[in-house]
Amino acid sequence: MTISKKTEYDTGPDSSALEPAEDSALALGLRREVELHDPDQSGFHLVHDGLSAFVARAVLIQEARVSLDLKYYIYSDDASGRILTGLLLQAADRGVRVRLLVDDLGTRVTNPWVLALDGHPNMQIRVFNPVEGRSGLRRGIEQLLNFGRINHRMHNKLLVCDGNVMITGGRNIADGYFSKAETEFLDVDVVAVGAVVQDASDIFDEYWNSEVAIPVTELALVDDDTCSLENLRDLVTSYLDGEKQTEFSRALEKSNLAEKLKSGETSFHWGKATLLSDPPRKAIDRDSVPVSEYPGYKLEKILKQCKQQLRITNAYLIPGVPGLDLFSTLRQSEVKVDILTNALATNDVAVVHGAYSRYRKPLLEAGVNLWELRPVAEQKQRLHWFKGQSRASLHAKTFVLDGDRSFVGSINLDSRSIIQNTEIGMLIENSEINRQLNALFDTWTAPDAAWHLQLSDSGNIRWHAQDEDGKVLQTSKDPETHWWQRLLARLLSRLPIEEQI
Repeated sequence: MTISKKTEYDTGPDSSALEPAEDSALALGLRREVELHDPDQSGFHLVHDGLSAFVARAVLIQEARVSLDLKYYIYSDDASGRILTGLLLQAADRGVRVRLLVDDLGTRVTNPWVLALDGHPNMQIRVFNPVEGRSGLRRGIEQLLNFGRINHRMHNKLLVCDGNVMITGGRNIADGYFSKAETEFLDVDVVAVGAVVQDASDIFDEYWNSEVAIPVTELALVDDDTCSLENLRDLVTSYLDGEKQTEFSRALEKSNLAEKLKSGETSFHWGKATLLSDPPRKAIDRDSVPVSEYPGYKLEKILKQCKQQLRITNAYLIPGVPGLDLFSTLRQSEVKVDILTNALATNDVAVVHGAYSRYRKPLLEAGVNLWELRPVAEQKQRLHWFKGQSRASLHAKTFVLDGDRSFVGSINLDSRSIIQNTEIGMLIENSEINRQLNALFDTWTAPDAAWHLQLSDSGNIRWHAQDEDGKVLQTSKDPETHWWQRLLARLLSRLPIEEQI
């Protein structure tokens, strides 16, 4: 089965990554750094606070001179999304080729901006594994009739600038990932240069040219021609002018990241990098893809090699029997296993927490150290120009392996990530990146940021934490929740749908 046969879409002509920029200020600055190291190595720079993650993306878009390739599960039409979209249009106007691939369920492409952008001679937009119906009713019917295909989503997050620098990790394009929303997602990205960037470009080309990546002009969008390219340029200019005093624009204006990149002063740490990525065909014909090609399968083999320590930060933890066996085997080999995930109060998907809750006690009995994030975890780290309160939710997917390796990507520890979706992640062989992720784990699992789960003498789970004044907090039920939330999670935990979540 192929999507083109099923929906009769024209996938358009293939295209490939352009040759890397050579004479731009960014390329020259990065070249000085790259030439100091072996050609098979890569340089890494971690980004974990949301505002810096936004700035990194915006700076690369502003500095691009040849090409920009982006693929995201969620690309929202909110403040951060519109600013980045405006910058992409400006990049296309100065001659940069822009290719944007978005997932159809994660990103609704009915905004009239979309067709106007795709009409630019230097911009192309494609949609991954689309639902044919764009209206609510037709879309719902299509989802029901083709659930087997539509259930597989592109969960990847990747930006490649000029063939010279890339960003990957857990963040989508939306305000919540960049520190400006009612719910703020704690996450981690890695900016990388060197050998791994070519691998990222190859992976992007594979997705872009796959039969499941459909040009947006082929989809039955709302017939709206009110926004021409000239209209859009005016809208973008007006919008960006209006955003000049917002947190995002002020942070971008104050940032010196561009200057550091161009002068070779960015603190990259060097070593070998391996990109793990699902083949795009997994989304439409999973049986044709050997399990050995799944990033989750490869990651499991990597985790089994740990000798001293494994520290996992993961938003959705549903280990299943294979995961329990893996962690139990590591503990029997005296490998310390620490895991941070979401509590019921910070999980944004109740059914996921319900499934996870079945594994808490077995994990603790196996000797795993288990923490659950508190809603207040990010308040002490929020930058001063963000006002008001924000509920924290863990979205990061990081692995700290012994003292010399790390993994940062989009892979959750659940069946949806491992089996259903397409994912991407980077294995990093560098002790300094390992140390930084270790320190971040310690910060996020501090007693005032996370609940530490332990078994009582009677074998029941108890949660331990501290408030901001150092007062010890203890409870025997899911903390910081209402009774109806706990009841719902308990009911959902009995549903036989673990493979779908």
